[in-house]
Amino acid sequence: MNEYSLWVRWKAIHQTANPLPGAPLDTVSKWMLITRSYVFEMNIYAGMVGILLALQFVTETTSLMYYEGAIIIVGLILAHAANNMMNDFFDTLHGVDTKGYPRTEYGPHALIDNLISTKGLILAIFLCNLIDLIIAIYFYQKVGLEILYFVFAGLGISIFYVAKPIRLKNLGLGEFAIGLVFGPLMVGGTFMALTGESFGTAALNNAFLVSIPFGLTSMTVVMGKHMDKYEADTAKPVHTLPVIIGMNWASKVCQFTIISFFIFSLLSVVEGHYAMAVVVFAIPRAIYVIQKLNDPIPNTQKEAFDIAFEALPPHLKEKVVEQDMEDIFPVWPLWYVAWAFHFVKIAGAMFVLGLIIDTLIALGLIPL
Repeated sequence: MNEYSLWVRWKAIHQTANPLPGAPLDTVSKWMLITRSYVFEMNIYAGMVGILLALQFVTETTSLMYYEGAIIIVGLILAHAANNMMNDFFDTLHGVDTKGYPRTEYGPHALIDNLISTKGLILAIFLCNLIDLIIAIYFYQKVGLEILYFVFAGLGISIFYVAKPIRLKNLGLGEFAIGLVFGPLMVGGTFMALTGESFGTAALNNAFLVSIPFGLTSMTVVMGKHMDKYEADTAKPVHTLPVIIGMNWASKVCQFTIISFFIFSLLSVVEGHYAMAVVVFAIPRAIYVIQKLNDPIPNTQKEAFDIAFEALPPHLKEKVVEQDMEDIFPVWPLWYVAWAFHFVKIAGAMFVLGLIIDTLIALGLIPL
């Protein structure tokens, strides 16, 4: 058994969605895999966008606002953890997740890889949702009934994304649902919880507008992921949007979400968030990724590696170089999602950077 520090083990799971080969699975490592914690950054960023917008709106900030913002981010992370566990539970129950299915290929599966019992998984889902309910009650007492619309809309999508009888993912609606959750629901809900703004107000409508580009980045990644699973989902069958409309049109939809990211970002500029114009620096990457989305998926890992080396995260490049794995593409069998992430990394960074600058201007910390 190889000896690794806890930090090295946790870092490896966060970066690769897999434990280090030969490393023991400590309790934290196991729960990181069960909850798929390596995607929680999406929730942190969504919460941050809502908090930054709230800081621009309120006339006087207090320390309580920052504490409440932190509580909201914890709630968003727990909601995503519950969603990931529910996905594994229901997809296993419905016979979607099986040995050899892509979900079990790129990372350990909570149930199939015996990381936890079915009863234990159900209990973990219940506890995450219970804590979120307590957080929801706190903000209900603060801002009123409307905040619960966000909470229960998100919970409903989380459950019925994969659960019968609805199964949004199986109706070609899962991709749009993800964009809605990570955009207007998370960002708009955070903004309302911190400011108390009601539906129909100009401030909340503005927050919704700014949230759309962030939601589109999440939708782009999910589209890429479902394009990678096209053959496996067709065989099941699981009627994701790419399965319903075909790979050619799925590629066009993915490209459209990338283009729409810039359109809605620039609409935010028109509405007064001028610093968000920095997203234009992501345009060259967008053009390059759109070209790659038009290309067919490679036939071999070697071909994938030769084409997409620059799209790999730095830690995967290092892994390949250090282990002399020139014939291996580390995220195989995923392909289109790698390119989606390649765009989202720079687009999301520019989006958040612009919003941070915009907030500093609104607070008078950058005089203009």
